Amino acid sequence: MKFNDGDRVKVKPHVWWPNGGVGVVSLPPEYVKKALSGEVELSSTQRTIAGKDRIVTSVWIDFDEPAMDCSDDGPYLGGEVLLEYLEHV
Repeated sequence: MKFNDGDRVKVKPHVWWPNGGVGVVSLPPEYVKKALSGEVELSSTQRTIAGKDRIVTSVWIDFDEPAMDCSDDGPYLGGEVLLEYLEHV
């Protein structure tokens, strides 16, 4: 499934985002790009990488309300979510 900048999406609850959430597909904020520069290519809303046993595509989401991930380090204003856990609203 393809998601474009500005699409409203629902994050289905799963291991990394246990409470799910609702938000908008967007480019990652500049502070995220700067923090990960040289390590990760963040030039579009979607990022595809080779996982251990499959290809993984993720999308950056700006949450409507701050969301907690599985680490309990949040709440987060936005974050990367695997494509398989997203649906259009």
